Amino acid sequence: MGAEIELQQVTTRRELEAFIRFPWEVYRHDSNWVPPILSERRAYLNPASNPLLRRCKYALFLAQRKARVVGTIAVLHGLPLASPTGEQVGTFGFFEVLDDLSVARRLLDAARQWLRRHGVQRMRGPFNLTDQEGPGVLVQGADCPPVMLAAHTPLYYRELLEHYGMDKFDDLYAWRAFRHQIGTDLEHVPELIRRVAQAAVERGVTVRKVRPERWEEEVRIARHLFNVTLRHLPQHVDLSEEAFRRIADPMRRILDPDLALFAEAEGQPVGFCVSLPDMNRALIHLNGRLWPTGWLRLWWHARHVRVLTFKLMGVLPEHRMRGIDALLFVSSLRAMMAKGYEWLDGSLTSERNIMVNLLAERFGAERYKHYRIYEMAV
Repeated sequence: MGAEIELQQVTTRRELEAFIRFPWEVYRHDSNWVPPILSERRAYLNPASNPLLRRCKYALFLAQRKARVVGTIAVLHGLPLASPTGEQVGTFGFFEVLDDLSVARRLLDAARQWLRRHGVQRMRGPFNLTDQEGPGVLVQGADCPPVMLAAHTPLYYRELLEHYGMDKFDDLYAWRAFRHQIGTDLEHVPELIRRVAQAAVERGVTVRKVRPERWEEEVRIARHLFNVTLRHLPQHVDLSEEAFRRIADPMRRILDPDLALFAEAEGQPVGFCVSLPDMNRALIHLNGRLWPTGWLRLWWHARHVRVLTFKLMGVLPEHRMRGIDALLFVSSLRAMMAKGYEWLDGSLTSERNIMVNLLAERFGAERYKHYRIYEMAV
């Protein structure tokens, strides 16, 4: 029988640092893990710099055995998550653990007990606080690094969660398409997609680039479209202005206006899409540190990023089924090919997003990663 597992809630700076650094123990032999930037992770878990933690109730827990950290979990209540039964839903995340069901059980028990005390009926996750930050555990695809904002987990996490008794809530997919599958002039893109995109143009829909010199205005438009167009997805949470800025403003440093697009009908924005150079291809070389030489390595590797991640696309409900999504997609592909990217990641799509997944399949894209989100009563 193993040594006793001690569980404690994080309350001190030293405990928080142990919480943040524990993943280095889990992934020390995993060359596909992309270490988070330590300074950014500290800021993310600090209420002074993360508005979400000021608005919601949350707790962080450490599991220890013989004074050695063997697992972590975070739990949060206050997001307006949908439930078919109308029950209150809380989330868990930052779930990292060695391959030990007894440790996983203690962590998940603590999360459920905390949520129960706060009047919550169901627990969903893992998310790193929100569905925009590393949702799910890997079911398939641990053999290559994740793209930005996607998770990378040991495959045994799925087994631990299912042995604990958690049920599947949703599956998420990452798709991949290479240059030769697209064609220099998009000649390999299915004719139906190109035809539908052209029909949108003939109906007067236009596509424009984001205007960096009018950033404040563009962020307001993007936030409105993000909240309205993605509201139908099961794990979507509307973002406040402050929360949206926390995501959008750092992206400005790597945003290419040719790959951040708005669709307009009669001069009004009706859809958007954002693709980003996958900076994880550079961050994987930093081991979580920007100082003293990490900035130089980041600059060097960022110059050679050849992976583009198609992060978000949405069309207002009243303008769907008019080819606007196809037009945004085709416009992004043209920019990708012109800029010399080697392959395109499309992530993450819910299994319930039948139209997007069907589009990817018809396009010949490979489903190269598969994530799962779980839920259970507390």
